Amino acid sequence: MWYQQLSLSCKLTLFRLICSPLILPFFLVYLLPYNNFVINNALAGLFLCFGATDFFDGYFARKYHQVTKIGATLDHIADKFLLYSVLIALVAVDKLYFFWAIIWIGREFLVMGLRQFSLENNFSVVVSSWGKLKTVLQIMSLTIIIVNPYQLLGLDECWWNKIELIFLIIATLFSLFSLYDYYTVFMKRFISEDYSS
Repeated sequence: MWYQQLSLSCKLTLFRLICSPLILPFFLVYLLPYNNFVINNALAGLFLCFGATDFFDGYFARKYHQVTKIGATLDHIADKFLLYSVLIALVAVDKLYFFWAIIWIGREFLVMGLRQFSLENNFSVVVSSWGKLKTVLQIMSLTIIIVNPYQLLGLDECWWNKIELIFLIIATLFSLFSLYDYYTVFMKRFISEDYSS
């Protein structure tokens, strides 16, 4: 079987790519409205398991020298599937204001556009540590939102909502800053490639 011939890192990436948009939105949409703390924690744990595969697929790929172009490409796509599916599900059940989802998804589309343009012009832009930190903060923020059983009570009625808002703001700021960092690196590479041709 072709699946058995794949490396462990590719298997983890494919697992996140295929299962995260199929499993997570279903459970989030149908179980989060119960607003039960135990259920919310179980869903947050499931989300963290999918998020952990983003770390481990890269870790195993580097450890066993199995880094490939197709693996890197699928990893980026799997990350987007995980993020988009959770954001859309949280907006659908009124656990997240659509404003945040638009900013986060818009940021990812801009980065994908820059990455695609760079590939078409035969140069690449390496993901910075800011981008990796952004991913960690987004996962932490979404986990808090999923766990939060007090969302429907309003921002001022629970300290948990204030923590949730703080993490949302921090994650969004890092998302925008990492986008700016990615853009500046992209422009430097683009200008150098343009002048050298």
